[in-house]
Amino acid sequence: MMQRRDILYCEVYGDIVAAHAAWAARGDFTGETSVTFSGQLFECCRLEGLTFHAVSYCDKARSVETASGTIANVPRWDFRIPKIGSELAVFLYALRLLLLAIRVRPRVIFICAGATDWAYLPLLRLSGAKLAPVMHNTLWPDGFRPRVGLRQRIYRFVWRRCVWLTLAVSPACARQVQSVAGNVPVIVFRPNFPAASFAEPPVPKEFTSAPLRVMFAGRIEEEKGVFDILDMAEALPAVEFSLCGDGQALPEIRRQIGARALRNVKTFGKLKRPQLLERYLDAHLVIVPTRSIFPEGFAMVVAEAILLLRPVITSPVVPAAEVFPGAVICVDTDRVQGYIDAIQGLNAETYSRLVDNARALRPFILDDSTSFLAALRSSIGRE
Repeated sequence: MMQRRDILYCEVYGDIVAAHAAWAARGDFTGETSVTFSGQLFECCRLEGLTFHAVSYCDKARSVETASGTIANVPRWDFRIPKIGSELAVFLYALRLLLLAIRVRPRVIFICAGATDWAYLPLLRLSGAKLAPVMHNTLWPDGFRPRVGLRQRIYRFVWRRCVWLTLAVSPACARQVQSVAGNVPVIVFRPNFPAASFAEPPVPKEFTSAPLRVMFAGRIEEEKGVFDILDMAEALPAVEFSLCGDGQALPEIRRQIGARALRNVKTFGKLKRPQLLERYLDAHLVIVPTRSIFPEGFAMVVAEAILLLRPVITSPVVPAAEVFPGAVICVDTDRVQGYIDAIQGLNAETYSRLVDNARALRPFILDDSTSFLAALRSSIGRE
């Protein structure tokens, strides 16, 4: 039988073994722009004297044993079965997490959004551990609540009967859980960022300097609005657009850039933090055109851009827009023309005001008291 651990931490697709190695070396995991959530879990366990077993479903299968815990990448099985393959993979991974929980007998299971479906949390409750979902996504795209159906009824049962405490990355996540389940306990936290990498940058280029540069950073997927950016580029040939990130839609994006002869769009793939920050600093604006088909939990790129004094254009479906309103221009969700109008209508005076507001928000974003680490320590204190 495995050695008993205080905490079982279940992350999603990131390489948690590499993240732990960087944390253990007191290094900075530059594969991510923010301070990693797993690193904050490891730091919490160090500070609180807790043992842990931490897993992700990264496809680089490997594990590491330390005096205080086990860190493992446990790939999720892939089933290429029409209609049910994806759901089967998620369900079986929940069963594997249950078997792991039975073996390590944790006091608390912190399970991140996407590790399995929330509907399967009752399985993990069979282990006897307290359950603490970590919501990095909303239950539905904010502002687009579906009609009350079976899934929402299941979630109501899960949060009322199975969940001990919820950690939510935004007020939108917290509101949705409580709208489904009532006044259940929720701790809201925010992503936090290494201050050394986000020293206050030089004043942005003059807004009137040509050409205007607009940047996108994130997963290259339809749900993130990347194809909408190509439509914007067609309508705004004098504006330069840069797309930073990787995803399944990247080959198609590149194909369409060529097919549409869009000379004002460049793709850069996934960048390490130093190179990504260079792209931010080369831009005037950052665009986050997430569509209403994706349950965005926060959108860290909004905070990153504001830290670097780059105003953001996005929509209300992105919860970070609610948190940092002064440095954000909001347009109607899914409306490409809204983004085009916002870019065309921006003037030097408004741009300067947005930059000033971004500068004022920097201490708020870098405040560690609202970090995931702080939320974890607060939750441990409630046991």
